[in-house]
Amino acid sequence: MKRKDKDVPYISREDYGKVPAYLDSVKAEIEHEQELVDMYVEEQYGPVKGSYQEHEVMDEDERRELINKLKQRWGDVNAEYQKYCHKVNFDTPGERKRKASQEAELKQLEEYIEKLSCPGPLAIHT
Repeated sequence: MKRKDKDVPYISREDYGKVPAYLDSVKAEIEHEQELVDMYVEEQYGPVKGSYQEHEVMDEDERRELINKLKQRWGDVNAEYQKYCHKVNFDTPGERKRKASQEAELKQLEEYIEKLSCPGPLAIHT
């Protein structure tokens, strides 16, 4: 038995470029199964961490204010650090410890400032 569609080029067919109808039902079935899995996991383990409900978006004014405060703190720590950074030999373990902690704090402040300076919305875990 010969199909009549065989003679017509594939790109000329009426259903060319359209998603087959059975794929819509498969997609709906997959979504339904995912919802069931999500409901089961939530029942067993409670709300899923990282879900959108646990986050709120920081507004732009608050972000700028936080960046300015971090930069001010960085300036204060850096001013204190400059008193010790020129030393090569440290006389006491306290000076070594102080210099190391100030370096770590400066690095951490720089990372926070860099993260907050990225464009786009900033989600905060609540």
